[in-house]
Amino acid sequence: MLKTIHPIIGACFLMLLSSTISFAEENQYRIVVAGEDRAITSRISKVAARAPYFHFFDKQGNLLQTLQNPYAEAGGGAGPKTAAFLVEKEANLIVAGKFGKKMKNALKADDMQYIERQGVVIDAVKELNHGQ
Repeated sequence: MLKTIHPIIGACFLMLLSSTISFAEENQYRIVVAGEDRAITSRISKVAARAPYFHFFDKQGNLLQTLQNPYAEAGGGAGPKTAAFLVEKEANLIVAGKFGKKMKNALKADDMQYIERQGVVIDAVKELNHGQ
């Protein structure tokens, strides 16, 4: 009987461990900076909804991923669509040159923070980390 219980306990432990790791990753704080280019040394995009790329960083300033904005060339309604995209990607704080009224309203509706800033993508992240 002891031989059959041992593998079950091991399997339960592995399931618990993997669910804890997954939960921690899902709840990670994400800073997103709108960029003119794929490189983190690019300029911050002047308009959030029309940004060609979004750079996702963790709270420590480590780059998690860079994604192309699927609504950068949208005919209309780019602000709310881009906001929904960023909510779906679990962003917490968005940095861009400017935010249009509709995008601001969409972000506020989802309790997302945003900051208007100019400069270089990685510099903005560093400044945010020094301010915390």
